[in-house]
Amino acid sequence: MRILLTGIPSHLQRTIADVSGTTVIHRPYFDEARTRKGLISQVRKIANTGNYLIGEGAAESLRGHDVTYLPFWHLVNSRDSHELYERVNREFDLCVFASANLLRPGYSADLEAEIFAKLKMPVVVMGIGIQRKEGLKEQLPAGTLKFLEVLRNKESFFLTRGYFTAEFLREQGMKFVKPTGCPSLYFSPNDMKRSLSALANPGLSEAQKIAFGGYLGSVADTIVDAHALLKPDSVASYVVQDEVVAYNLSLTGDDNDIVYDRASGRITGGTEYKHSEKWQRKHELLVYFDTNQWRTAMSARDFCFGRRFHGCIIGMQAGTPALMIAVDDRMREMLEFIGFPYIEAATWNREVDKRAYLANFLGKIDTQAVIDRYSACEANFRNALGQIGL
Repeated sequence: MRILLTGIPSHLQRTIADVSGTTVIHRPYFDEARTRKGLISQVRKIANTGNYLIGEGAAESLRGHDVTYLPFWHLVNSRDSHELYERVNREFDLCVFASANLLRPGYSADLEAEIFAKLKMPVVVMGIGIQRKEGLKEQLPAGTLKFLEVLRNKESFFLTRGYFTAEFLREQGMKFVKPTGCPSLYFSPNDMKRSLSALANPGLSEAQKIAFGGYLGSVADTIVDAHALLKPDSVASYVVQDEVVAYNLSLTGDDNDIVYDRASGRITGGTEYKHSEKWQRKHELLVYFDTNQWRTAMSARDFCFGRRFHGCIIGMQAGTPALMIAVDDRMREMLEFIGFPYIEAATWNREVDKRAYLANFLGKIDTQAVIDRYSACEANFRNALGQIGL
């Protein structure tokens, strides 16, 4: 099948030099990200480096087909070109749109509505989810309602992040809706199972090579976690995803200052952010623009822990045990669907002896039940793809 893949990209979008019609021209190298300006630019291109896992998972699920990734920005910039859309409709049999928490009050999907109205082919929306449950139906912007109307009136397929999103879309009149979870969950299933097998280990509460994730620059939660779990002479490793563009983690200095070491993924320049004075441990800030490098780095860790879904998923893709702290409805929907163990943020934050609580929590995990649930979800995902013809 000839598939047009668009929406959230894999990290390979960083090699795109130009797009002409339906031809994508790639450079044989990645853009440099050593300077302050370069690093911020690279984060801004994807908004959140964790999004690369979504695009990568979607692309991986289409193996065996003739797949072309066309950047969504190209479709948008060319939306007045009758010639381009004639060509797109002639050259492709199906469009797969990799998405995330598209159903949220703060985002209006006007452009998505306009683009999909021009496509004369079935559309698969993969990985669609919510930001929060409360007031969703009443607060969705007009553009998003138009987007849903367009897809309701054509042959469309929705693979959702979880049950709540699926129920909501069925209420909107969508015919083919399957809760399947985020496509990143099925990128490397054997390693995911290896990670899950290693998680029911109370000894992980004593791990010192931990990759932390959270919202540095906004709240001090991760700093508190690092102090609770790490010994005074250990180094806290924190993986940045979008904090330099969304959560006031500032890189100091001039635009052309060297602030990033590509080989290690370490931010070497100065930083300023709220609560930074609370650190009582040595710490490093890491950021990865290549998912293979990110997985390699996580494979050298003993444990991935924190409030970022994809910051833990990529560790699991490397076979490293990972545990998430659920902070919002978006995470809860994904975690409850896939059946991964997790801790509620409110519960974790009020625990005085976090290390003891963590050991007790890990010791109670039913490994076989968790793996069985994951295997059932993977089979469900493959089955849904098969029903679509993928």
